[in-house]
Amino acid sequence: MAFRMTLILWMITIFSGGLVQAAEADHHQIKQYRDWVDDFKDAHRGPFKSVQWFCNDGTVLPPKEYACKEHGGGRQHGEWNDRAMTMRENGYLIANVLSAIEPEQFITADNAASDLSQILLEQFLKQVDDGWVLRKARFYRGAIQVEAEQDSARKIVLAMLADKDWLKPEKFLLLREAVRLLPITLEPLLGVEVRKAATDINEQDAGFHKLRVKIHSLPDDGDAAKVREYAEKSGIAELKDQYEALAAGLDKLFGEHTSNELLWQLHDKSHNKAFRQEMVGTIRDLYASKDSDRVVAFAASKAQGYRKLLSKDNPYTVYNRLRFLRATLVLEQEVFVHGNLLLREAETASRRTRLGWLRYLAAALHATGMLSDRQWQAISMELNTLLRSKRISVSDYHASLNYLTRVSQWSQRALEFHFSSAVKQWLPLTPLVQNFVPDRLRGSPLLPYTRLLDTLIIDANRLSGIKHQLFGREVGSGLRALNPGLRRGILLAEPEQGQPLHPDGIYILNATTQNLTPVAGIITRGEGSSVSHVQLLARNMGIPNLVADEIRLKQIRRHIGKRVILAVSQKGVIHIMPDEEKWDMVFGSETVDAVTIEPDLDKLNLNDLTLIPLQVIRSSDSGRTVGPKAANLGQLAYYYPDMVTAGLVIPFGVFRKYLDQPIEPGGSSIFVWMQAEYRRLEKISSEIERNHQTKVFLEKLRNRIIYGDPGAAFTHQLRSALTEQFGSSETTGLFVRSDTNVEDLPGFNGAGLNLTVPNVIGFDEILHAVKRVWASPFSERAFAWRQSYMTAPEHVYPAVLLMQSFASEKSGVMVTADVGSGNHGWLSIAVNEGVGGAVEGQAAEELRVDRKQGDVQLMSQATAPKKMMLSQAGGIKVEAAVGMEQLLSRNEIVRLQDVASDVDARFPLPRGSGNKPVAADIEFGFNAGKLALFQIRPFVESRRAWNSPTLQAMDSKLSARSTHTVNLDQLPIFARRNND
Repeated sequence: MAFRMTLILWMITIFSGGLVQAAEADHHQIKQYRDWVDDFKDAHRGPFKSVQWFCNDGTVLPPKEYACKEHGGGRQHGEWNDRAMTMRENGYLIANVLSAIEPEQFITADNAASDLSQILLEQFLKQVDDGWVLRKARFYRGAIQVEAEQDSARKIVLAMLADKDWLKPEKFLLLREAVRLLPITLEPLLGVEVRKAATDINEQDAGFHKLRVKIHSLPDDGDAAKVREYAEKSGIAELKDQYEALAAGLDKLFGEHTSNELLWQLHDKSHNKAFRQEMVGTIRDLYASKDSDRVVAFAASKAQGYRKLLSKDNPYTVYNRLRFLRATLVLEQEVFVHGNLLLREAETASRRTRLGWLRYLAAALHATGMLSDRQWQAISMELNTLLRSKRISVSDYHASLNYLTRVSQWSQRALEFHFSSAVKQWLPLTPLVQNFVPDRLRGSPLLPYTRLLDTLIIDANRLSGIKHQLFGREVGSGLRALNPGLRRGILLAEPEQGQPLHPDGIYILNATTQNLTPVAGIITRGEGSSVSHVQLLARNMGIPNLVADEIRLKQIRRHIGKRVILAVSQKGVIHIMPDEEKWDMVFGSETVDAVTIEPDLDKLNLNDLTLIPLQVIRSSDSGRTVGPKAANLGQLAYYYPDMVTAGLVIPFGVFRKYLDQPIEPGGSSIFVWMQAEYRRLEKISSEIERNHQTKVFLEKLRNRIIYGDPGAAFTHQLRSALTEQFGSSETTGLFVRSDTNVEDLPGFNGAGLNLTVPNVIGFDEILHAVKRVWASPFSERAFAWRQSYMTAPEHVYPAVLLMQSFASEKSGVMVTADVGSGNHGWLSIAVNEGVGGAVEGQAAEELRVDRKQGDVQLMSQATAPKKMMLSQAGGIKVEAAVGMEQLLSRNEIVRLQDVASDVDARFPLPRGSGNKPVAADIEFGFNAGKLALFQIRPFVESRRAWNSPTLQAMDSKLSARSTHTVNLDQLPIFARRNND
C-alpha cells in the first residue's frame, strides 16, 4: 500500500509539473513570437529572407527577368524567412503575400473562413500600424508588388463569388469585409483614412484629443474647418501638412460628388448594359436626394436591394457581382456621412421622425451584413409597430426602445462570429487587434444609429422616471441591467489570464466566462447567454450584473482601483457611485452579503451503496441518496421516457465510504482529516495566508480522490451495472455528471459548479471520470461559490450520474418564465449549435416565447464561432459553427412549449415566497427533430435583490408613470450626451 501511494504521489507530481511546464512553454513561445514580430517591423527585409520567382510548375528560381518563362509562368515575391515560416506553420498567418495564395484554397479548404479572417485582420493592422510586419519590407524591392497584390485580391474574391457556399446568408458579412479590406483597386474608404489620420495627429499632438474624439464619434461637414482653425491657432508647425491632409480628407468625405465619382468608376469598368443602367439610375437618384434623410433612405434601400440580388441566382457575371458589392461599400459611406449630419437636425425632429431615421439606418446595417435577414425583420417589425402608433404607453415606448438597443450588440456579435477567434489568437502579438471590431462599428451606420437612439432612450428614461447614476452624473443610456443586486467593492479591470478574481472586486469584463468565481459585481461589454450557468449563479447570489457600451465603459474605467457601490434594481435602474461612510448603515441593515447554505443532513442516507438505474429514481430521492439532478431527471424519465436517455446513478454513500480510506499510509481517514483542515483554516486570521492554505488543502484533497483506488468490489460492481444498463461497459458513450447534496437548495442553485465529463468511452476512462467528478466539488472555484458559505463544509457529498450520450445538433436551456421580469406568461429559451449549448456562456440564440399566443421575440442570434460535437472515439471535438440565422424551427419551439406546459401541470418543483410557483430551468437538445431532456431544476433568484429597500426605492416611482401615454408627433425630452 505504501508503495502504491508513493507511486501515486510521484504520478501527481509529474502530471502537475507537466501542466506547469506546458503553460510556461506556451507563454515562452508567444513571447518569442511577439519579439519576432517587433524584429520584422524593424528589419529591412521584414519577414522575408529573399525574393524569388515561384513558377507554376513548382520550381523556385532566383529573381531575373522572365525567370519562369519555361515553367508555365509564375510570380515574383518575397520568400518567408524561417521565423515567419515557423509562425505560419503554427497557425499564425502573418506576412501574407496575396499573390502567393491560390484562390481555390478559399473554396476547398475546411478552414477557409478562418484563414480569411486572419488575412483580413492583418490588412487592418497594416492600416493602423504603419505597415505592421511589412513596415520596412514594403520598400524591399520585389518582395511585394502592388499590381500583383491587387490582381490576386480580385481573383480571390471572384472565386468566392463563383461559389454558392460563399453566397449563403451566414457568410455575406465576411465576403463583404474581404472586398472592403483586400486591396482591390477601388479607392480606400475615406472614413477609414480620416479616422487613422486623426489618430496619427493625436499621437503627436495631445492637444488634438478633443477633435480626434469628435471626428471618431460624431463627424460632420464642419470638421474640416475646425481642423484648419486648430492648426492655425494651436497646432504644431511640424504637423502642418498632416493637419491639411486630414482637412482635405474630411472635405472629400463630406463632399457632394465623392460617391458619384466612385459609382461612375464601377459603371465605366462594366460592359453589361443592365449593370450600367443600374449605376446610372443610382447616381441620378443619389444626386437628386438633396436632404440627408432622403440620401440615407435611398442609399440604405438601394444597398439592401444589392444584398438581396447577390444572395440568389442572378444573370450577372462574378465581375459585376463584385462591382455590386463595391457599390454597397460606396452607399454605406453615404449613409455614414449623411446619417451623422442628421444628428444636427435632431433637436427639431419629433419622436416619429427620429424613429423613421432609425429605420433607414437599421436597413443600412442590414445591407452591410451586420444584421441578418431575421434580425432586420425583427427590428423592422418593432419600428413599424411604433410608427403606426399615434400614442403609446410609457412602458411600451420604453420597452420598444430598449429592444432597439439590441442592434448594437447584434452588429458587434456578427463581426465577432467571424473575427473573434483570430483576434483572441493574435492579441498576445499586438494589442491593436482588439480595436478591429470597435473600429469597424464606429465607421459603420451603427454610429449614427446609436447616437440617434440615445436621444430617444434618454427621452424614454425620463418619461419612465428611470435615472441611471454614474459617479454623480445622470445618464440616460449606454447601460443595461442583467441581474439585480446591491454590493460594495473595489472597481477592477479584468485580470491577466490565470490570475485570481478577488471576492470584493467589481469587475469590468469583456464577457462573463465559465471560470468566474464569486465577485461583488460584474460590468460586462458582452453578456453571452442570459441563462448560462454563470449568469444563473450571479442572479441566484444577488451579484449585480450589467452591460455597458464603449462610451460608458470609458467613463467607468476612470475609477478603477476605487471603492464603489453598484446597485441594479429589478426594473433596470442602475447606480454606480463612490463608496462613502453613509453606506455603512445601509449595508449594516440590509443583509445583502449574507448567504448560508444548509443541506438537510437528517435526510441523508449514506449507507445505501447500490448503483441505481436512473429510470427508478424519483424526485423524493433528492438529498437522500442522490442529488436533485438525478432525482429530477429520474422523475422526467418517468413522465417522458422517450425524451430521457438511459442512465445509472452512483449514490452519495459510495463516495462517503471512499472517504474512509486513509489520507496517507498510517494516517487518519480522508473525512476526519478534511474536518480537521476546515477547522484549522477557519482559525487563520490572515486572509492571504488562509487563501494560500485553502488552495494547498484543496489540491491535496482532489489529488487523493482522483488518484486513489476505490477498491476491487466497487470496480466489479460498476462494470456489472454498466453492462446491465447500457449493454456494455466499454463501447457506450456516457456523460459522467456530478450531482451533490448542496444543489437547488432554497436560495442557492449551484448551477455549473461541478464537473461534467462528456462522452466517455471505455471502462477505465469511465472509472477515472467518476473519480474526477467526485473531486470536482473541491475545486477552488466550487469551494469559493459553495463551501465558503457553509457552516459544515465537510458535508458535501457528490453522487455521480452516468447518462448515455445524445448527439445534439443543437442544445440549450429553457426557463419557464421571462428571465428578466419573472413573468410566467413567457418562456426564455437559449440555444446553440452542437452539445452543451448556452450553459457555458456562449453567444446563443435567445428567444422570448408568449406561452398563450405562441409569438416569438428574437432577443439575440447564435454567434458563437465554435460548436462542440461528440467524437466517435470519445470526448468532444470542436468545430467551426455554421452560423445559421435560425436554430430552432417553429415545430421545435412548439415541442418546448408543450413540455413547459406539462411540467407546470405535474412536476413537483418547490414553491417560492408567498407560495408562488417557481419557474423551471430545463436543459434540452435536438437531433433530427427528436427532443432530449438532460436536466430540470428550479430557477432560483436572489431574495435579497427582490427585498432590498434600497433597490425597491430606486424603482418606486416607475410604476405610477408606466401607464402615461407618449405622443410620438411631439419633440422628445432632449438631453445632450457628453461624449468625452
